[in-house]
Amino acid sequence: MKTPLIALLSFGGGFIGSMMSGGSMIIFSILTFAGLPIKEATGTLKVVIAALTFVSTLTYFKGGVLDVKLAPLLTISSIFGAFLGSSFFLCLSRELANFVAAALLLVGIYFTIRFSSDFGEEPKRKSRIEISIIGLLIGIYIGILGIASTLIVISALKVFFRLDMLKANGTAKMVIFLNNAIAAVNYGLQGSVDYSMMWLILIPVVAGSWLGAKSALKMGSKRLRVVFIIIGILTLLKILIQ
Repeated sequence: MKTPLIALLSFGGGFIGSMMSGGSMIIFSILTFAGLPIKEATGTLKVVIAALTFVSTLTYFKGGVLDVKLAPLLTISSIFGAFLGSSFFLCLSRELANFVAAALLLVGIYFTIRFSSDFGEEPKRKSRIEISIIGLLIGIYIGILGIASTLIVISALKVFFRLDMLKANGTAKMVIFLNNAIAAVNYGLQGSVDYSMMWLILIPVVAGSWLGAKSALKMGSKRLRVVFIIIGILTLLKILIQ
């Protein structure tokens, strides 16, 4: 795969991933087509996605659509959940994992369509214990399954906290960033990151991520909701036909 094509696809992955979700699929395809073994491809992907979501998080924060009261506690508890999910729980079969991911995606799409005005009310505040439990469950899902994790986190934030689409997306990016950053460190310590390929992809991904987040802010919650539904349905179809 030639360098200009890798850069273009990486930019597209960063743009789509930052605006909503799906960038990891594009980037992982680049890494596997480049001939990296699965372990190194996954480790390199974690580093790139951590960078993508870091840029997204900063951009959404500056745009005022990151829930600064909810995000820190939710993120910390999700990290513990991811550790529990990946370390202590038995892995589900591929079929069952796909079923769970598809079911959760359907719930998220349903609520997004059903409440077309983003629930028409202020965000629902919960206690620290409730936030911690929800974060823990999100982390366990990421740790065990990880399928369509950004879409699932956005869905959870909309259903449990009634955030509008922009705030749910911005807050989800922070959760995904820290979970991927920790995974990236683990892969790096194991020598499972291809740094030459990482740097080739990283710069266009960061540029695409910044532009994707900026575009999402300009689109606003109503139009971004449409993007969520489209990407959610496409992801759902991909899961079901695997």
